[in-house]
Amino acid sequence: MSGSQEVPAVHLLGPGMAALVQAIPIAARATGRPVVVVGGLAVLCRLSRPYRATTDLDTVSRLEEGQTGQLELLVAAGATLSGPSGVQLPTALGPVQIDVLQVADADFDPLPDDPTDRLHVLSHAWAADTATLMTLMADAPPPVDVLVAQPAALVAIKLQSAMNRGAAKEGTDFLDIVRLSTDPVTNRPVVDGLKSAGQQLKDDALLHVGRWFEKGRDRTLKRIRTIPEGGATTMDDLDLVAELLTAALGR
Repeated sequence: MSGSQEVPAVHLLGPGMAALVQAIPIAARATGRPVVVVGGLAVLCRLSRPYRATTDLDTVSRLEEGQTGQLELLVAAGATLSGPSGVQLPTALGPVQIDVLQVADADFDPLPDDPTDRLHVLSHAWAADTATLMTLMADAPPPVDVLVAQPAALVAIKLQSAMNRGAAKEGTDFLDIVRLSTDPVTNRPVVDGLKSAGQQLKDDALLHVGRWFEKGRDRTLKRIRTIPEGGATTMDDLDLVAELLTAALGR
């Protein structure tokens, strides 16, 4: 990663990454709102040693009362619905899948009773509220400044999103948590960020750390090893993640 201290920059390689970068300003113009990147692209941007590519653009939308949803705005601008919360957005480099993870004011009044559903709301809202600018560069389009979720928020999101996923997606979520928690660039932001989070988010995140990295550690390691990039992951890695995250979350 390179760039100024104020706005770090990352160079993304390959035509697929170039299409994702090109889609960002198109989506921003279509909605009239800043794009906030979460998911695989955000993980790729934050790590000092990116370990995987991604083929879609996950975004989070913090929707205020009375606002039209970003998904509806993208469709009105010519994108095609694709999946329960996504669109295919045309670009000069080909269509890009954009998934919009929306958090509305109504989701907080009241918060869900289920801790996983509650963590979904709290973690995505936290990601939207704390995202910081990064410059994304690729081979074809010009550089793009975009808001990218911070490492701690990404860990909180991944702790929740692993639920009810296929084995490969689940393994990727778990491995993202391991990498973000142990990478030399993101380790401290993860720990410090989780320490500063709201108490309800910390309580719910801690519950999921126990579920995935303590009680369910054997299953988690098996899931991680279902993907090629996770083959070298060990139980010691999971124990380290459990230790780091439980300390940060207050246990």
